[in-house]
Amino acid sequence: MAYYEQQPPPEDERPGCMDALMITRAVFSILFWPIALLFAVVIDVAVISLLFFTYPPLALIPVAITGVAIWLFSRWERHRFRPPDL
Repeated sequence: MAYYEQQPPPEDERPGCMDALMITRAVFSILFWPIALLFAVVIDVAVISLLFFTYPPLALIPVAITGVAIWLFSRWERHRFRPPDL
């Protein structure tokens, strides 16, 4: 056998079910919060539109809650990701 030829791996080193589960868990841990945010926005829009069509002043309650949530998120992000002082 020449030095550039490789031997096939032994049969017991094939990727198994645990490797697939670890990759799936890593992907879901990365994508969980963006998907949860998308569902929350869809539910928020549905509730606002339902309340708006039922009784328009009631729609101001979830709009105010959404506005406060966006304001709190922006404050958190501004303090967490502060640019370095030059």
